[in-house]
Amino acid sequence: MAAKDTEETVEFFSEDGIFSLNPLSWFRPSSHITHAVVSSNIVFAATTSNTLIMAGAFDRSYFKETEICQQSDDRVHNLFVDSRGCHIVISMQSGVNYYTTRKCMKIKQLSKAKDLLIDSVAWNPFNESDTATQEILIGANDGSIFEAVISSSEERLRTTCNTVLWKNLIKLDNSVTGLAVVRYPPGSPLVPVGEPQMCVVFASTPGRLYQFVGRIQSPDLTPSRLYINAQAAATALREGYLPGLYAPVFAAYAQNLSGSKCVEFPGSYGYSDLKLFQKNDEEVPSQFAWMTASGIYFGRLDTTRLLDPVLASSTTDPTATVRISLTSQVKLIPYPTMAGESVGLPLNICLTEFHVIIAFADRVKAVNLLDERAVFSRSTLDALAGAQTGAICRDAASGLLWLHSCKTLCQLTLDHEDTRIWKIHLERDEFNDARKYCKTAEQLDQINCREAEFCFARGDYIRSAELFAETSTPFEEVALRFSQTSVLTSGKGDVEGAPVATGIALTEDYGVDGEHRKFEKEEPEEKENSSTPDAAMPLGLNLQLLTPSIPLKVFLRAKLKLIEKTSDERQAAIVALWLIELLLGEIGVYEDRCGKPCVPLARQEELSSVRGEFRQLITSSVIEKILPNCKDLIYKLLLNHGNHTDLVFFAKNIGDHDRLIDHYMSRGAHTEAVFVFTTHPSCAQKLYQYSAQLASSEPRMLVDALIRAGRRLCPCRLLPSVLLLPSDEAIRYLEFVVDQLQCQEQAIHHQLILLYSGSASPSNDVRLLGYLKRNTSPSLCEVFAGAFDGLNESDNMPQALSSAYSTLEPALPYDPGFAIRTSMENGCLRSTIFLLQSLGLFKQAVEEALSKNDVALAKEVVNSDMIGIDTQRVLWLRIARHVITDKSNPQEATALLQESALLGLEDVFPLFPDFVTIDEFREIICASLDTYNSQIEQLKSEMRVTAESSNEIRTQLNNLKSHFELIPENARCSHCLYALALRTFYVFPCGHFFHTDCLMNLVRPHLAPSDAARLAALYARSETDGSVVQKFRSHFDELVAADCVLCGRIAVESVTRLYFADAQTYEAERKLWLSS
Repeated sequence: MAAKDTEETVEFFSEDGIFSLNPLSWFRPSSHITHAVVSSNIVFAATTSNTLIMAGAFDRSYFKETEICQQSDDRVHNLFVDSRGCHIVISMQSGVNYYTTRKCMKIKQLSKAKDLLIDSVAWNPFNESDTATQEILIGANDGSIFEAVISSSEERLRTTCNTVLWKNLIKLDNSVTGLAVVRYPPGSPLVPVGEPQMCVVFASTPGRLYQFVGRIQSPDLTPSRLYINAQAAATALREGYLPGLYAPVFAAYAQNLSGSKCVEFPGSYGYSDLKLFQKNDEEVPSQFAWMTASGIYFGRLDTTRLLDPVLASSTTDPTATVRISLTSQVKLIPYPTMAGESVGLPLNICLTEFHVIIAFADRVKAVNLLDERAVFSRSTLDALAGAQTGAICRDAASGLLWLHSCKTLCQLTLDHEDTRIWKIHLERDEFNDARKYCKTAEQLDQINCREAEFCFARGDYIRSAELFAETSTPFEEVALRFSQTSVLTSGKGDVEGAPVATGIALTEDYGVDGEHRKFEKEEPEEKENSSTPDAAMPLGLNLQLLTPSIPLKVFLRAKLKLIEKTSDERQAAIVALWLIELLLGEIGVYEDRCGKPCVPLARQEELSSVRGEFRQLITSSVIEKILPNCKDLIYKLLLNHGNHTDLVFFAKNIGDHDRLIDHYMSRGAHTEAVFVFTTHPSCAQKLYQYSAQLASSEPRMLVDALIRAGRRLCPCRLLPSVLLLPSDEAIRYLEFVVDQLQCQEQAIHHQLILLYSGSASPSNDVRLLGYLKRNTSPSLCEVFAGAFDGLNESDNMPQALSSAYSTLEPALPYDPGFAIRTSMENGCLRSTIFLLQSLGLFKQAVEEALSKNDVALAKEVVNSDMIGIDTQRVLWLRIARHVITDKSNPQEATALLQESALLGLEDVFPLFPDFVTIDEFREIICASLDTYNSQIEQLKSEMRVTAESSNEIRTQLNNLKSHFELIPENARCSHCLYALALRTFYVFPCGHFFHTDCLMNLVRPHLAPSDAARLAALYARSETDGSVVQKFRSHFDELVAADCVLCGRIAVESVTRLYFADAQTYEAERKLWLSS
């Protein structure tokens, strides 16, 4: 984005007077201030004497000062305070970090954060505890991001470690200069209780802005909630084994950052600043700003993407990346430069709703986020006691802005920030946004007048008329202005030559339904001769036609809306009926003209325009209010003018669909009538009256209407009309009734079966089979089990089934006897076979398939899981007999032996004729013998391998019985150096001894996250449940005690690991050693 030219004078002040500097003159610490943060109207300042000052910004009686550390050569690197002003983290330049709270003021070193320079902290904005931070994110100078839970309870302060949770989540390419978490708060109505929710973590480095997206569990369910109370932490879970809240967010990016959403700018100051802004009445931030060397990268946050339920539950894999971005409407705002001033580097920024404030060493500047103009720039030297600015900060609780120098603080007051916002939107012709931020009625009137003039200049007279109606502009002035766009014509004997309406087109806001005709481009109007017979008037007739312009009528209509707000229905009815009468008269004149031959296209367009205006009027809310008393009068006006087209439109608009259907059917307009049925299912009852007529003329549209009507109609009452439909359309409707409406009427199902089986389509058997599979119960065989007792092959099976159906009354929507009989008569073989299988008549099914010479189908029946092995063998023999005896095909018979494991050569040999020789079976006999031989050899090989393995295991067991290690009585743990016998321990052959917990702490950083989490869970359960102790030991031996951590595989792999992450860390450590 190209930088804008924003040069102004050196001393530039806000033209709105919304910014001002107010020094905090009484705050003058004895030592110089290095860092300052204001939170909840309390000033937290770190000084060069390594003291922490807490003072009330507006309460001078509140003042505390405590020593951070006693090392005079160390200095504060960074100071972080949460939004409530309760929790404080201090990072020293030596890499030592401290934590304290405003209430206890006992500064405690963070032992797990040793040798870290903390550059950013993302506090938990939903934390309400004064003694624990809950889950926070910490960004270090080496690019590492940690998740931590820090406690200041008395129990924790007495111990050597006050960190409940400290976990390294990921490492970025450079110092983490900014961290922010975007997620909905616990208990939000937008987040389902107990369900995982989407979370986005913003992390900035000097040149990059990352977005890490993932799913987190509900914060109320995370184990860290137990650690608000230190006693509960000690008894519930061991320290260091909490999985954390944000671990799933970074799990997908830990090994590969390419999955994260990243924005990068060329060049860098070596530092950057990331700020998010959240309104007081909103649950999540709505915009962000990132200070870079190229400018301020600003944009909106589309947090609705966090609420996508499909995205939140799209996968159960916590390591899967979620590729979404919250940022939208982003832009790069250049740093404002003033004429005559030296260009300095920005220190940091603060973000408000409409401005971004930039702190420089000698001044502070503010840029409007909408038009990117510099609206404020002032030197800070006088306000900060002549010292240069250190930084600017925003109190998240109160929204106040503060600047500090090494000597004092001053407040940057922001008064009525949105004062000029409405005007900016107005200058951009963004009238809706301008109305949103206007404060007074005069401003709103100015916006309406500006938009009205804007629309009038663009030719949008209708919108202009509406807006003028809402302004304070005199009525007569507006009426006169729009009257100039009309045509006042007085014709004596020449009506045809008088243009009735001007060519002002309707805008899309006043577009009407597709009822009126669409015409081609306007053709040049031919000059009409007043002497033609069409133009001649009867002798003595003098017609004078006065027609107002379209904008003027719209202006009157807008006034009608204002009358509507006064609830004066009588006056509104008079104005509305007058407009209707006026428009109907115009429509009548244009219809007469367009009814003549050789009518120019312009005449037709004029008619369409007037008709559209009329329809817009009768569909307005004013007509809806007066409709109960004026409907008959409006119908009367339409009939008096002979306007049947608009009568139909009016009836549609008010929902008088029964009248429309009767009208269409009486005129033989069956297509229009069916269209009304289809689009308005509430008229379904009239389908009983007209469905027989529509079945032959519009079968497809009729079925669409019947489907739309759904349960409003009784399918049985429509069967006479269904019989008149073409088979495809009848099947489509009956399928809908059966599948969607779940109709169980036997008549409907039998009719559908008849249509399926009698269809001329080659796929009739497939469709019938699909229907039978959907509507046949799997337990049908059990229901009809007794119906086949004593049934011979010569008996009429369909008749017997029908008799059993009427007696047993199973939960079946059709008579199986009827279905089998219909399928057989119409040659639907697969459907017949399916029915016989469902009834357990497998023998009859095979016989039916073989009778049609369909051996493949008979094989499918035999391979059914519902048939026992004995029955399968009998049926395979029947198929073999058919193939050998009826088809005389030895090759196919031998193929059966390969398909069925139940048949052997001894089964099929008796079926062959005497003249068949053994040569035809030589291959299959040889193949069988080869298979048996291979199986025998394989079994012998497996037995040999098993015997060798058993001998080897027996030898190893004997050797282990005599293996031992000698441990001195004063042996100590190789890690903690305490006596080894005090706790459970492990001994390695190399001579190293470890306590169990010490060994676990040494190996845990080298384990995979999944293994560490599994081991922590088992260890926690083993503390309370003795039944899982053995299971824990086995997993512990497998993951932790498999090799010595000091001289085994882990030690070898750590040889290539650097002692220092970068050159800066090395130099800082070297200087520290040299100075000591």
